[in-house]
Amino acid sequence: MDVKTPQASYANWLRKSAMAYLEGERDLKWIVGVLGSDVGNAIKILADLRTYGDPERYRALLSHLEQRSVML
Repeated sequence: MDVKTPQASYANWLRKSAMAYLEGERDLKWIVGVLGSDVGNAIKILADLRTYGDPERYRALLSHLEQRSVML
């Protein structure tokens, strides 16, 4: 049986949430709420998904995250 650490489970949940946003299933406000203040981890996960889904949605989320990281 493969038991994941809480950190791995959390990262997987963030990744699947980002994929749902990039596929158009959710809006920017929703994914920003899901990501919360974990901007650094979100940017890393999003980098892995740069060729996944809608490129415009990817750019919008990345821009939003970069703006938030500057403010922190």
